[in-house]
Amino acid sequence: MGPGSHTQKGQGGGHRSVVQEGQARAQTAGHTRRTVPKSRKTAGRNKRRPCRSGPRAVLVKKKNGLGLLGALKGHFKKETRTAVVESIKEAVSQGLTQKRACRIFGIEPRKLRRWANPKPLVKRIAWNRILAHEREAIVRTATEERFWDKPVSHIFVHGHESGRFFASLSTVYKVLKSERLLRPIRRRKRNGSYVSAHSLLDQGFSLLCYDATCFVTETGIAVWAIPVMILPCRYLLHIGYSLTGVTSSDLVRAVTEALALMPPSLELNLVAHSDRGSAMKAAYTRITVKDLLGALIHYGRPHTPDDEGWIEAFIKTLKYHREAPVSFKIVDDVVSWLARFPDLYNNDPHSSLKYVTPLQALSGQQEVILNQRKQNLVSARKRRYAFWQKNQPSSFIGKEAVVPASLTEPPSAEVAMQLV
Repeated sequence: MGPGSHTQKGQGGGHRSVVQEGQARAQTAGHTRRTVPKSRKTAGRNKRRPCRSGPRAVLVKKKNGLGLLGALKGHFKKETRTAVVESIKEAVSQGLTQKRACRIFGIEPRKLRRWANPKPLVKRIAWNRILAHEREAIVRTATEERFWDKPVSHIFVHGHESGRFFASLSTVYKVLKSERLLRPIRRRKRNGSYVSAHSLLDQGFSLLCYDATCFVTETGIAVWAIPVMILPCRYLLHIGYSLTGVTSSDLVRAVTEALALMPPSLELNLVAHSDRGSAMKAAYTRITVKDLLGALIHYGRPHTPDDEGWIEAFIKTLKYHREAPVSFKIVDDVVSWLARFPDLYNNDPHSSLKYVTPLQALSGQQEVILNQRKQNLVSARKRRYAFWQKNQPSSFIGKEAVVPASLTEPPSAEVAMQLV
């Protein structure tokens, strides 16, 4: 029996015939999916979604061209916002949805709508804005010759005392700065520390402070100045001097002369305060000052000049005051300057006294002057508010402005009595 023969009907032999093999392959191929080339799949997908990859690539390229990275958060310039809106509109016109374009660009749709339709800017004028004639008065005062070498605080005080203008110190400073009438000052950072003598001032004590500093004449002679001042009114009582260094006798003599010039009302609760110099710690100084004041001397901490910051600041003012001579030829020049300086210092507005002079603080006029300045500012605010209401544009008619309570509340009874 040869290949392809059958022993029984329906039974096949060990080998199929060529015709049977062909039929089996045709039958198997009928039940198998024909593979499709990848290029044809990509072409069909692009045909179903036309113009998608092109706008996306262009949008990414435009974002990179604007120098924008990641999500657009924060504030941007008007030119950048306009460019972003135009780029997204162009991408939407080419087939991308606005949501997808915003996701590609990294911006929220809400922000896009706000950038595309910005609200018109309305120019507003503050009701408390300084008036034109007040500004001119400040500039006119600053350009006077007598104020050329004076600080801004003098112009501020002069405006209130003369009635030429009523403005705060910061307003005067801003006006002069805008007019470029201020000299640039290099500020130095000061690391303040706790001063234990402040607790004495808080408890109602007055401090009699003294120290020493050296002036050298052109001939090489050293003149030691011994200033004595009283806190908290910063009143300079006396400036003693010595030619042979500062001894305990020189220090006691300067303190004694200063106490002779002090008003009797300040002798109560008076405590001496100084650093730990050799003359200050001498036994003669401690015993004599204790007998004069009836209290022990209060010392600052060792190697801590910040505990006597007020007297150190005063020494700097004494040496570098605007009217201080650049140099001293002879000893008499130094003595003349030390004799002249107390009157000059006590009549200068002091920053720690809210720009009231030490003489005014010593005589008890500080609160009255500060209340008067406060009332001047309230009156000026009322005039500016009236001017602002009168010159409002038609779009603001009928709208109420937030008026501070200082314009509506009357002054207290104590303030009114002091002003009278």
